[in-house]
Amino acid sequence: MVRVVNREVKGKGLIMKNKYDKLLFVSVIALLLLLGCASTKYFPSSSGTYPPTSRAVVYYWDKPDRPYIEMGTIKVKAHSETGMLEKFKEKAMEIGADGVFIMSMDNQLRFDTHVWFLVVAPIRAEGVAIKFKDTSLGK
Repeated sequence: MVRVVNREVKGKGLIMKNKYDKLLFVSVIALLLLLGCASTKYFPSSSGTYPPTSRAVVYYWDKPDRPYIEMGTIKVKAHSETGMLEKFKEKAMEIGADGVFIMSMDNQLRFDTHVWFLVVAPIRAEGVAIKFKDTSLGK
């Protein structure tokens, strides 16, 4: 026989009697979702390297009008659109890119009946890092 203090086991799940247990559980899950999954990966398409830049522009879906070279692909996973944009900018500046244009983005919502609340899957986005050919324009 298993004795559980302040909880009772019923069927397959754990029933929490104390409201603080529920709050702690939801807080831990939310913290894991927000902190555990943000990531940025860079896949260079050319062998050239550039010094870091102090600013980078993120373009949604449309490519810039100025001539540029494609430096590589940046893949981002974040829990908010703001976080995604910041990750793109940080990586672009780190690799010396003048900008990134977002080519694809996937954001899903789902209801998980085992956890009893709405789970927001992270935003997964992919963009192309670019370096302008003529850096004297537009500065």
